[in-house]
Amino acid sequence: MKKCLLLVASCLLFPITYWASPSLNGPTGLISIPTAEALKYKEFNVAFDYGMGANIQSKTSADDWSYKLNMGTFENWEIGVVGGKVPTEGMYLNVKYYLMSDDSQLPLSIAIGSENLSSMSQTNIYMIASKKMREDIGLHLGFKAIFEPEQLSPSIMGGLNYFATEELEFLGDIDGDGKTYRANLGLRYFLTNQFSFRIFILDISEQVKNSARFSIGLSFSKFL
Repeated sequence: MKKCLLLVASCLLFPITYWASPSLNGPTGLISIPTAEALKYKEFNVAFDYGMGANIQSKTSADDWSYKLNMGTFENWEIGVVGGKVPTEGMYLNVKYYLMSDDSQLPLSIAIGSENLSSMSQTNIYMIASKKMREDIGLHLGFKAIFEPEQLSPSIMGGLNYFATEELEFLGDIDGDGKTYRANLGLRYFLTNQFSFRIFILDISEQVKNSARFSIGLSFSKFL
């Protein structure tokens, strides 16, 4: 009986049936960084986000919008696209490969990938590790290298996610471009275990002049 009560309490603390959502840059992740969360074969997620103010990538002053779509294909692979008013160079392709994930109660996962393929200045490769610190808290740390004209810019990235309730998840991450680092905060509210509403506050430290201030969006996850 005690074991059953502990199992029920664990499920209430961390809604493991709530599926992962795309980041603003496309791959499954937090706010602006990917995580090592895995999309299973034939599982997909899609999101639409509207940015109010300047854009965190293009640094333009107008509002913007973008869509993201990711799918679990083959074994351990996630392939996705991001497009819309941003990125300004057209649709980008993202790929992620899950190197490992253990079966412990608080698992550690590691993934490698590439974002913004086909971009002239924003293509990057990355490695990210995700670890559950508790049933309701996840820690994510990694690094990436951005391919810019005639140079390669390395940077680190990291973030946290915390389920305050079954429906409400708080997020925070730090991302950089090799020169400056931006801190972002946000939340996701799960209307169902597949459908969520999200609000992000971007670059709260204002490291980039006229950078984006707010983003609101919707995401949806499902098996085909």
